[in-house]
Amino acid sequence: MVEYSSRESRQKFIAEKFGDYLKGSVLNIGGGGDKVLLNYCQPNEYIELDMCGEPDLLIDLDKEYPLPIEDNRFDTIICTEVLEHLDEFHRVFEELLRISAKNIIISLPNALMTFRDYLKGTKYKGNAGEAGVEVGYYTKFYGLPLNKPTDRHRWFFSYTEASKFFNNNANKFEYKILNEFSANKIPSFKSRLLVVFIWLFFGKHLIKDWVYGNYWCLLEMKTINNSIK
Repeated sequence: MVEYSSRESRQKFIAEKFGDYLKGSVLNIGGGGDKVLLNYCQPNEYIELDMCGEPDLLIDLDKEYPLPIEDNRFDTIICTEVLEHLDEFHRVFEELLRISAKNIIISLPNALMTFRDYLKGTKYKGNAGEAGVEVGYYTKFYGLPLNKPTDRHRWFFSYTEASKFFNNNANKFEYKILNEFSANKIPSFKSRLLVVFIWLFFGKHLIKDWVYGNYWCLLEMKTINNSIK
C-alpha cells in the first residue's frame, strides 16, 4: 500500500501517523512554505523552514551554520525528504538534535530502489524535466543529464544503511529511536515474487533494501540539554 504520493499527501500522512507528537511547538523543515500540514493538525506553535518559496524561515541549510535557532527551541522537528539533498547531511542532522527539545521525525528515500529502473531500462516520465536532459534518464535525482540539474540527491544509500546511521549514532548524540519503518511498501504480486527471489538467492537481509521505498524514523531526545559540542 502506498501511503502518500505527493508533498501534500505526505503532510497528511505525517499528521495521521505522528499526531501525538504535533501538539506543542513544531518546526517543519522543507514544508514548502504553504503550511499544508495545518489542514490536518493544529500545533500550539508552527513554523516552516525552507530554502525557497515563502516560509517563515528562508534558509539554505547547506550554507547557514549554525542555524539561527536557539537550543531545544521546538518540541518536535519534522524533516522529511530533505537531508538527502544536502552536502552537509551530517552537520544539519546535528543541528536538528540541538534545536529539538523532545522529538524528531525524519524520512529518507531508499536510493537503492532506483537501481531497479536501471536494470529494467525504464525511462523517467515525471514532470521534473526531460529525461536525460534536465534530469537523469532513468531516475529524477541521479544520473548524468546533459544540463546541470536544479535539484539532486547528494547521497546514495539503502534502507538498511539509513537505519544503521541513526541506530549507530543514538548513543553518541543521546537519543533513542521510538519507531522506524517504511511508508511505501507495495505488497503487489510482483513485489511478493521479488521478495521470494531475493530471499532464496541473496538472503533475507536484502529484502528491505529492494522492496521498501523509503526509511522513516521517530527520534526522542534523552535529555533536554542535548546541545552538540
